[in-house]
Amino acid sequence: MTASGANGYGAVVQQGGAISLTGDTTIKTQDGVAILVPVVTDSAGNLLPGGTVTGSGVMDITGDIISAGEGSISLDMASGSRLVGATFVNTDPTVDSSLNLSLAEQTQWTITGDSSLTQLNNAGDIVFDTPSQNGQFKTLTINGNYHGDNSHLYLNTQLGDDNSPTDKVIITGDTSGSTTLYVNNIGGEGALTTKGIEVIDVGGQSDGVFTQGNQVQTGLYEYRLYEDGGDWYLRSQAVPPVDPDDGDDVTPVDPDDGDDVTPVYPDDGGDVTPVYPDDGGDVTPVYPDDGGDVTPVYPDDGGDSKPVDPQYRADIGAYLGNQWMARNLQMQTLYDREGSQLRTDDGSMWMRFKAGDASSTAADGHVDIDNTYSQLQIGGDVLSWDNGEQSLKAGLMVSYINADTDSTGNRGADGSRFSASGNVAGYNLGAYATWFADAKNHSGLYVDSWYQYGLYNNSVDNGDVGSTDYDSAASAASLETGYRYDIGLENLNTVSLTPQAQVTWQQYKADAVVQNGTRIDGQNGDSWTTRLGLRVDGKLHKNTTSVIQPFAEVNWLHTSDDVGVAFDGAEVMQDLPADRAEMKVGIQANLNSQWSITGQVAGQKGRNDYGDLSGSLLVRYSW
Repeated sequence: MTASGANGYGAVVQQGGAISLTGDTTIKTQDGVAILVPVVTDSAGNLLPGGTVTGSGVMDITGDIISAGEGSISLDMASGSRLVGATFVNTDPTVDSSLNLSLAEQTQWTITGDSSLTQLNNAGDIVFDTPSQNGQFKTLTINGNYHGDNSHLYLNTQLGDDNSPTDKVIITGDTSGSTTLYVNNIGGEGALTTKGIEVIDVGGQSDGVFTQGNQVQTGLYEYRLYEDGGDWYLRSQAVPPVDPDDGDDVTPVDPDDGDDVTPVYPDDGGDVTPVYPDDGGDVTPVYPDDGGDVTPVYPDDGGDSKPVDPQYRADIGAYLGNQWMARNLQMQTLYDREGSQLRTDDGSMWMRFKAGDASSTAADGHVDIDNTYSQLQIGGDVLSWDNGEQSLKAGLMVSYINADTDSTGNRGADGSRFSASGNVAGYNLGAYATWFADAKNHSGLYVDSWYQYGLYNNSVDNGDVGSTDYDSAASAASLETGYRYDIGLENLNTVSLTPQAQVTWQQYKADAVVQNGTRIDGQNGDSWTTRLGLRVDGKLHKNTTSVIQPFAEVNWLHTSDDVGVAFDGAEVMQDLPADRAEMKVGIQANLNSQWSITGQVAGQKGRNDYGDLSGSLLVRYSW
């Protein structure tokens, strides 16, 4: 059967008529009704019998299906079928009307308006059409039972709080089988939910299982599908809401049945002195309390329920990790770059390799961040000035950094966690200058300064949501000073103490990006880091040219500003501690008057589970 037309009817059945659709069926209308069982009455207004429509096979139907009168529509759509339109069934109890659909595998129903039917068996795909500009979402009402046979349901939601507009399925009867739900966000900017956005309302036995098929993010939040009381909700929280205490766990106390009671028998009265009732002459009556001072105790209303934790999106940590690594790998001290050198040489070249792991959290501990990083830095003196014991050295340096970030969101009520990954790679170009009061012995006062500028390529892989690439840049300038005290030992061996102070300014900028409708920016900013430390190193002479120098260093670091990022204007911060403790230990071997090698292990620790462990190797050649 093939029909077409605008604002018309494809098949109309009434007054006991019947249509059976078999084989390949095509019914197409433009904004019309494809199949109609109308309401038909006689001259007295009495309902007349309608008609019956049955069908099976491959169907291609465009238009609405309406069962308004006394009659029924039952379609068994075979694999490869397509339905585009809305459905309606009359639920007036005085009208015997029904509309049943069965969708086979690889069958798609695109719902174009609010729809209702009696029964639905779904092994295919049900797709709610995208709302028009007026934001009209749709509701599918099943006035009976729903069965899903590994089926798919695609609906639209304006993701926000509990009152967000959404497509919705209402099932007055029972559910069974399995259905995978896919959510398309329509302009929602995200918000913390309490109960959640209800997308499936089940009135009967809720045995059907709905699982989330795609990762849903907007703003700061990750939305997940949860079952609660037989209904299904989208929630942006890490745990289900805590319901008020309804007393279900109260163990009632039964009246004492007397099983263990030892009866007390009346006295036989032999020695009893009778006590007569008081005649009431001096009695002050006690009236019932009028309740004036009574504070009533009401049942627990749940006021002390634990607050709900937000379900933050996992890629928060990937953006923050990229930013922190770019900043952190610019940080260095004079001894990181120089080692403990006698700066009587005319110049030197050096190469330093550093690698390590760092861990931290973000969003008040709800997102875990793990970093692995490496850095290769090369530099050399280009200017040397000496005046007696004093010396001024200046040079250029360049470094390449590469850092990976694994970010894991907090757990949902089902125990699972989403994850995302980030990477930052790029180059730093800089210059340094150091003044030594006593360059020959490398003792006394020194002042060191450096400047670096870096350009980086960044990427974030956000699981099912997709990946994003963006560029960033960082500048840093440092001023450090210290004073080295030498304590002489026998055989030219010494122990040195060097108190140090350093201040570093940094500026970071990153491109804004839009991922899946969410604008991600807010990473630009300045920060100051100060360091106070003490270095202890020894000098053990093996011969006239070979020297072994073990060392240890402790530092206190303070950073003025946290690392942050914003999602649609909502800012979230990395939980970096303002204060961090650092310890470095290592050994330097001066192989001869020109070559030296320094190995170092460094660790940092701070609040909020912050930690950083790294190792580095420095090779220097002097002339």
